[in-house]
Amino acid sequence: MVVRRGRWGRLPGMVSALTSCLLCAGLCAGLCARTAAADGTADWRIEDMGVRDAWNAGLTGKGVKVAVIDTQVVRDYPALADADVTYRLALSHGDSCHGEYDKGRTMSKRDMTLGTADGFNMTHGTDMVALIVGNGKGYDGGAGIQGIAPDASVIAYAKRFPTTGPIGGPFTGEGCMDADGNNAGQVESSVTDAVDSGARIINMSFAGGGENWDYPQAALHALRHGVILVGARDNSTDAGLYDLVGKPAHSEYFPGTVTVNSLARDGTVSATSDVMDGNVSILSPGADTPRYNYTGDRDLVFADGGTSTAAADLTGYLALAVQKWPEATGNQILQSLVRNTRGNDSGEARLDGEHRTGFGAVDLPRLLSVDPTGYPDVNPLLEWAVKASERHEETKGMYTEHSDWTDTTIVESDPFSPSGEKVACTTACILVGREYRRQARAWRKVEQCRRDGGSDCMRWSATATAGRADADADAAGSPALPGWVVPVAGVAVVVVVGGIVAAVVARRRARGRRRPPQGPVAAVGGGPAYPSGVPPVRYPPSAVPPDQQPPLPPRR
Repeated sequence: MVVRRGRWGRLPGMVSALTSCLLCAGLCAGLCARTAAADGTADWRIEDMGVRDAWNAGLTGKGVKVAVIDTQVVRDYPALADADVTYRLALSHGDSCHGEYDKGRTMSKRDMTLGTADGFNMTHGTDMVALIVGNGKGYDGGAGIQGIAPDASVIAYAKRFPTTGPIGGPFTGEGCMDADGNNAGQVESSVTDAVDSGARIINMSFAGGGENWDYPQAALHALRHGVILVGARDNSTDAGLYDLVGKPAHSEYFPGTVTVNSLARDGTVSATSDVMDGNVSILSPGADTPRYNYTGDRDLVFADGGTSTAAADLTGYLALAVQKWPEATGNQILQSLVRNTRGNDSGEARLDGEHRTGFGAVDLPRLLSVDPTGYPDVNPLLEWAVKASERHEETKGMYTEHSDWTDTTIVESDPFSPSGEKVACTTACILVGREYRRQARAWRKVEQCRRDGGSDCMRWSATATAGRADADADAAGSPALPGWVVPVAGVAVVVVVGGIVAAVVARRRARGRRRPPQGPVAAVGGGPAYPSGVPPVRYPPSAVPPDQQPPLPPRR
């Protein structure tokens, strides 16, 4: 079988799964911590960042709903005693799921939390929720985690079972599987439920372990409604992509997501993730922050919390900003976030040319002092990804229209990182481009209304018209499975039923992992895709691992 090769012509050799194993996005930096009592370490994420001034001004996150998608939470952790936390289990289907390895472990929509009686004093999810809404109380009358927005409302979605031992690391937690042994789809279901439940911010302090092509539909639902997605870069010094172009099948890099890296108190990037990564957008406090090292710990320490802590802290800061500016849309809050980073007095978003620090470090006082309602209701990170992709030959065309792409088309860019990493795309990428263009068109209509002297011009904005956009998306196909099926050059029109069947076959999963793609692969810019009548071929992973591929020449 001959496949056209071009900018997007390489066949993907990928296992399509969201193992979501908290790939060091959790609290996985070294465990040599120092206690607050021993050296008087201050919680600089609060003391140095203007949080106490915000509290004194009455900004505590009250009235702001935040979603946290993570491992199960220890419900009787003292710092959560007074917090407004609702616990949910959102599944793609069914009411319960069981452990990937220990089938005796179960979660259901009636019981998805843990207690200290279960042998857990702390989990990754507990830590993340407490960083946002904790009251500062710990076990045995000691210090606990203080939340940045203690009066915010949190919906805590369980997506994995925690495992006893260190909190963080490459395999924190165990997946929850359905009765057929498939991944129960908590991430995409949780995002969708959070949006529909009125969450303004969704915190996802984890990194996915592979492509998940169910996720984009949920993320697009969030983008349409102006819900802020906060994701954590993994804690590693492996270089990322050359520019901020996004990775649509990954929750932490989905276009429009705030991808957070960890900031140290001295203003540098934490050593655990100090590396070039074009998809990093914001720095937030992660090093020398309060945490627990092990699931059985009862004493709080200060250590490197990594990008998980950095993302949760940013979620807390954003909750204060949302409370301060209730008329601002989520997109406008994001515009202010990237335009008003620490040391940037230009009023414009300035991305680090070396792609190490994104747009800079979060500056809470400026977020609370600069009125964001004059900024466009356009997600600036979505806009940046779509436009940046067009500036590079390797990624050009990834978010444009392609009439020859079908439901089963999977394509890859040419290598776009020092390690030879590629960006995979399906028709989900086309939808990403459409959403950006929808937001841009809507804002132009708002501006025209204002020039014409109209009133209530924001009714034309992208966020205000999200319901109409939802209806259009539903008309095109269900959220879980795109409904369009298009003809390919020289081939008769593929009927809808055939397209759906092919998509379902390609999407079947075994024990939480997706099978390699079995559909046609096309090149961006043209070239025929193979018709659905061609016998499916399973494409094996590349024989050459990324760390052994020849290096690319330096970027200009």
